[in-house]
Amino acid sequence: MKKALLLLLAVMLVGCSGEGTEKKKEASVNKEEENVKKEEVVKEEKVVPVKYAEVDPESKAAVEKFVKKYNVQADLIQQSKEVPIKIDKIPEPITSELNEEKSMFSQILLETDFKQYKGHYKIVAKYNKSKKITGYNISVEASPANEVNEEADEWQEGFLAAMTTTDAIGLSIDTFEVHLNKALEEEKDTHSYIDSNYKVTILMPDIDLGVFEISYDLTK
Repeated sequence: MKKALLLLLAVMLVGCSGEGTEKKKEASVNKEEENVKKEEVVKEEKVVPVKYAEVDPESKAAVEKFVKKYNVQADLIQQSKEVPIKIDKIPEPITSELNEEKSMFSQILLETDFKQYKGHYKIVAKYNKSKKITGYNISVEASPANEVNEEADEWQEGFLAAMTTTDAIGLSIDTFEVHLNKALEEEKDTHSYIDSNYKVTILMPDIDLGVFEISYDLTK
């Protein structure tokens, strides 16, 4: 807007003093508009997903072991009479492709809705550029805190899936529970700890909205 006003003022001051000058100004304005249009054009890069078959063999074995262990625990939960909340199993065999992001690949292993309450969660395997596994991630979106009862039943399926993920990776559920409670009690947006060869990061900046995330990253 400011540039347009300055150009208009310049035209008023010059008046009809020279046709050549006006043509130069018009050409300059047209060139500026053309440059702006060029800058506004965004070239869409075609992203081609990577087939799971292209993953590093050792990483494939590790991911498949994780999935099998997760599903065994999910079956045990399904059969348990003490646990009222059930969770879905990860589809086998694994066929989902890897999607390239900034400096990594991500593979959605499971994306599902809660069975009893409003909400859903997603479990992702993470790989580096060499298609070697670097960790896992579970993200949960549930009911806002002001819609949750004192026992937080509306969040339990998400927490149960996170605990099952922790166990399937081979980490201590007891240690995870201690740090999860610590993060909740201290109202920390981010809380990290080391277990075995993983750095576990609990992300809760939007926990009031019922949103939280657990990231498991290999340290070596």
